[in-house]
Amino acid sequence: MGIRKIEDEIDLKEAMKKKAAELKMKDMQAKASVEKFTKDKLRELAKKHGVLLALTPELRKEVKELQNKYNIPSSKIITDQITEHDVLRKFSKIDHQKLGMLAYQRVLMSKEETGGIIPLSEVFELVNTGILNGNIEVKDVEKSLRLLKKTKVIEDINQLDSGATIIRFFPIEYTSDEAKVVDLAKKKGVLTLEDVCASLEWSQDRALRALESLEKSGIAKFRENILTGKQWYFPSL
Repeated sequence: MGIRKIEDEIDLKEAMKKKAAELKMKDMQAKASVEKFTKDKLRELAKKHGVLLALTPELRKEVKELQNKYNIPSSKIITDQITEHDVLRKFSKIDHQKLGMLAYQRVLMSKEETGGIIPLSEVFELVNTGILNGNIEVKDVEKSLRLLKKTKVIEDINQLDSGATIIRFFPIEYTSDEAKVVDLAKKKGVLTLEDVCASLEWSQDRALRALESLEKSGIAKFRENILTGKQWYFPSL
């Protein structure tokens, strides 16, 4: 066997080890997100989105009270955690309905970071873990999400002019000030505090309050550097 071939095999083995480590890390992160799901998050979801995610017996004790308090239909109560093994059936066939629910549950758990508005490519990354890695494609995830939209589990699926597909998992309720900032963002894409103040004739306090609220909900993302200063951008717009 030539030295070059030996080197190629060593490189391949190292690449496979690195990929296996990355997949294991993604799998661990997905499992950890379930453990971090708290009663406070459960109440927040019930109040803001009319959804109950009761994955453990401890959380299920809260369900009845929250269901009555917020008038949540039984169809919006998720009591079973969908796993990768539920999605992948015999002969590597995909259960698209369960794949959609797996994505939905993982987005629910990461809502603080995403705001529930996510590109299709990122939804794919959320579920392309464990035994599903290599067995699903982006088109499988898109098909599963369209099934969820059809049954009104998720809010909407939009395609941007750039060609990117954006998934809106939850309805968005803006305050009147937030709505005005979002309308402005649709025209400009990226906003500064000065943009909002000048365009809407607001004080800096009022503009900052609306921008920070949108940032907290995950709709807006904040960035700052020496050249551009403070900016808020809106990935979903």
